Amino acid sequence: MANLTAPVTTKLLRPTWAEISLPALRRNFDRVRRLAGARRVMAVLKADAYGHGAVAVARCLAACGVDWLGVATVEEAVELRETGIEQPILLLGGLYMSDPADLVEYRLTPSISSTARLDTYAACAQRSGNPIPFHLKIDTGLGRLGLPPSRVPSFLAHYVELEGLELKGIFTHLASAEDLVATQTDEQLAHFQAALKELPWYKVQPEWIHVSNSAALLVRRDIRENLVRIGALLYGYCLPLILPPNWPPGIPWGHTGRPSAPPDTAPGAAEFEPVLSLKSRVVYLKDVASNTPLGYGAAFHSRRPSRIATIPVGYADGLSRQLSSRGRVIVNDDYARIVGNISMDLTLVDVTDIPGVEVGDEVTLIGSSEHCRITAQEIATEIGTVPYEVLCSIGKRVPRIYGDEERRGNEA
Repeated sequence: MANLTAPVTTKLLRPTWAEISLPALRRNFDRVRRLAGARRVMAVLKADAYGHGAVAVARCLAACGVDWLGVATVEEAVELRETGIEQPILLLGGLYMSDPADLVEYRLTPSISSTARLDTYAACAQRSGNPIPFHLKIDTGLGRLGLPPSRVPSFLAHYVELEGLELKGIFTHLASAEDLVATQTDEQLAHFQAALKELPWYKVQPEWIHVSNSAALLVRRDIRENLVRIGALLYGYCLPLILPPNWPPGIPWGHTGRPSAPPDTAPGAAEFEPVLSLKSRVVYLKDVASNTPLGYGAAFHSRRPSRIATIPVGYADGLSRQLSSRGRVIVNDDYARIVGNISMDLTLVDVTDIPGVEVGDEVTLIGSSEHCRITAQEIATEIGTVPYEVLCSIGKRVPRIYGDEERRGNEA
């Protein structure tokens, strides 16, 4: 099938862009729904929806019937509200220095991690005459934000004395749900259950209980919750699972809460498909002799007479400099090696062994063609990070182009 975005991309003054497949996003959301079962779904849109564009992603998921949206900051939430998004929005990071009045004006739900913040929100609620709902975050082992379980009784005792606040949800954040060898997740769940047991003593019954992230949604079935928080899977990624040696597939769930299958056989694990492709075009071609220095610092010398293509994308666009002389791209349905140091705006690739390359040919940095594929996970593995950093690093000067029809090469 022809590239349906070609009329748009050929008009770009700087031919580097990211394609976002809305059909793939919808399919991933449907898969999340199936795995969630009776649980509701919160889509995590922090960091501009992991680099995919929060407004467009929110609109797409709102049309799909997503129940909640999760963001990191007030600014991210306000952007969604001002573009007409009506779904409930949870501030996963809570409020830092922002005016609590924004919570009322934009109908936002903060997360609270300390007893001291209760007074601030209660005072705001009294001034506005509107109750402020919030979710209580419990730190069960990640160690960033969250109320320690030992302080839950004093928190609840203070909460019930205040007016204008509504404890609507309680949650925690799993640190290593993808690691099925370590016991940390089981320990975190035990701490969280202990915190939940304190609620009836204060006659507190939150409407929402949520724990599962993408990895937990794939591999656990023992978490008592009615809402899941999913980011990575919506965009087609999840951290690789760490399995015990000789882990046999198909083992049913027992009282220990161990997962039933490794990642290749976990329900729906292989179905999720990357939503984003990062592309550019060849803007310059040159033939160089053997032993020609290429790029800053002459860090690379050609080892033979070579044909070198220049593409207008660099580390300012999110192409990590760590891929210098070790990464690869796709040109004309074949792999081409990155050579020399990646610069801020330009990158060199060796197309000597790819016949027929011309100025204007499309170059895929993340994405796939008929026979080749480069994922954010591959890049992350190469440079020693996580795929989410790769996606979030794609700069603002790279336009996002949203396709609502199928395109060849967008399948997982």
